[in-house]
Amino acid sequence: MELSTQSRNSQAVSRGDWLAFGVWWILLIFGYFYVAGVLCQRDNPFRSGNPGFRDFVLVALVGPLLFFAGPRHNWKPARFSVRDIFRWNGLCYLLPFFLALHWEYLGDAIGAQFSLKPADLHSLDSRATTVLAVAVCIVITLLTFHLVWAHRAAILYPYITFLCGIPCLIWAITIVLGDSHYLHVHHYCLGAFLFPFFRFRNFLSLVAQATFLGLAVEGISRWGMDPMWYSAVAR
Repeated sequence: MELSTQSRNSQAVSRGDWLAFGVWWILLIFGYFYVAGVLCQRDNPFRSGNPGFRDFVLVALVGPLLFFAGPRHNWKPARFSVRDIFRWNGLCYLLPFFLALHWEYLGDAIGAQFSLKPADLHSLDSRATTVLAVAVCIVITLLTFHLVWAHRAAILYPYITFLCGIPCLIWAITIVLGDSHYLHVHHYCLGAFLFPFFRFRNFLSLVAQATFLGLAVEGISRWGMDPMWYSAVAR
């Protein structure tokens, strides 16, 4: 696999980075509109599963931060030939991103129609349990490869700090809330958390980034950017 050399120190943002960001941001917004307007057939494609325009505004504003955390490092359409752009940013990015926008239908097909909350996880049937186990194995395998690549790029310590620190923070908040609330990890949360970590210039990392980005966009546009903690009384 091809792996670009990445230094410990962050480089200045170039004009190529801004061009890449512009194209990527348009892709992000297109994905949101496609799910809301085409797949969900809403009259107003700015609206998610929640009323109002809050979720669209958050996607549009938070997107740039996530781009410079992850996609900036491996999404470089301005630095390659037309053939490379088609191969890297077409086949390895646009295609898996577009497929992930159809997660609702893919989930139906493979039996993944369950949520990551305690009540659902305790009542999974054998098919759903198998799907969940396979998904966990895939994520662990992806992260194992990426930890190796982070080590080679001399960014292992900050990489693993954020990778482990965010789940630890979520766990700590859940412990503090205690029995009054329960944790519900929406699939948009999982996608938005993981995709910036898939930041290396190789096929596997690009495909993984695009897939989890599509998963996040689909979840937000279809269902809305709902909270992760819910009152146990309303369970």
